Amino acid sequence: MLATKLEFFDCNARIGRPTVWRPGESTTTDEILAEMDYAGISRALVHHSLAAQWSPRDGNETLVEEIAGRDRLFPCFAALPGATEEMTSPAEFAAQVHEAHGAVRLFPKDQQFRFTNWCMADTLGALEARRVPVLIEMTQTTWDDIAGVLQTHPVLPVIVLNCYYRMDRYFYPLMDKHANLYLETTTHQVFRGIEDICRRFGHEHLLFGTNLPKLETGGPIAQIVYAEISDEAKQAIAGGTLKHLLGL
Repeated sequence: MLATKLEFFDCNARIGRPTVWRPGESTTTDEILAEMDYAGISRALVHHSLAAQWSPRDGNETLVEEIAGRDRLFPCFAALPGATEEMTSPAEFAAQVHEAHGAVRLFPKDQQFRFTNWCMADTLGALEARRVPVLIEMTQTTWDDIAGVLQTHPVLPVIVLNCYYRMDRYFYPLMDKHANLYLETTTHQVFRGIEDICRRFGHEHLLFGTNLPKLETGGPIAQIVYAEISDEAKQAIAGGTLKHLLGL
C-alpha cells in the first residue's frame, strides 16, 4: 500500500493530428488533458506531430502556441543538426528550451540524419551545456549511436523511449557505465524488470511515460504502482526524476 499518492509526470506524450490518424484518437490539448485527468496523470512532456512528421521548426512553433497557458504541459521540441541552418543556432535553441523547462526529441531516421557526434556535435554540445534532456525512440537510432553519444557527451541526459523486453542485454552494459542514460518504462514489460534495474543501477535511471495517445495509460501506471520497490523510488520514477531533469 502506498503511503502517499503518486504524482505522475508523463515523459512521452503527443499532441496534433498525425499523418496516420485512428478514428477517436486524441489530438488536441483539451483531449490529451482529459485523458490525463481520467488516468490521474498530473503533468506531461509533449511533442507535436507536425514537428515529428513535417517541419521541426514549424512544429515547434505550433507546439508553443497550442500549450500556451496550459501549465500542466511542457514542451518537447524537435531538433536538427546545425550544419544545414534550418533552425536557429544550436546555442540559442538550447537556451530557449532550457528557459521553457522543456526537452528535445530527435527523429533521425525519419528526418534523415544520424544521432552521432559527427552529425550533431554542435546541437548535442549546446544541449549538454544547458543539461537539456534528449529523448529518442529506439526505432529512430541504434545502440551503437546511443553508446557513442553517451560517451562523447557524459552530462547530456539521454532518455531512450519504447524499449521492449528483449533489450536488456543492450542497455544494461550502458547503464553500468553511463549515469546520463535514462529508460522510459512504458514498453519495458519485463517480469520484475523495474525491480532489477532499481537494484542494480538505481531508480534514477527510470522515467514514467505512456506514449499517449498512441497507447493506453493503464499498463504503464500499473507497472509503477505495483512494482516491489520503495515508495521513494516509485515517486521518483513516476515524476520526481523528470521534474529534476527539467529544472522544476
